[in-house]
Amino acid sequence: MSFYFYYYSNVLKRNFMLVIMASVLLVLTFFIWAGIPVYIIGGAVGKFSSNLVIIHLCISLSAGILFSLYFLPINLIVAKNVAETMARSSMNSFIRIQIMWIIACSLIFQIILIIAIQL
Repeated sequence: MSFYFYYYSNVLKRNFMLVIMASVLLVLTFFIWAGIPVYIIGGAVGKFSSNLVIIHLCISLSAGILFSLYFLPINLIVAKNVAETMARSSMNSFIRIQIMWIIACSLIFQIILIIAIQL
């Protein structure tokens, strides 16, 4: 895992403007990447299923996908560097990195959603 942290730290040092742009976009479009999963995806899945586990899973996965889209440029650069080092294709590295980001963002969003529901 420190292998990926090393490449992320190098990319973020050289391209700090990508982080600034992603941060500003995340703040400005909060209701898109947080509202669409909760209200639109949650409502659509709620019409087909009354199982709360499936509804929460769909909400958190869609929020993870939308949230991770903001970090695509950073992930592409890191995937290219990892692919060069590990001698595999850039697409394979990018897919692995993006799936890790989606799962991590989904878990964080689900934890925040559960805490917000209990309040």
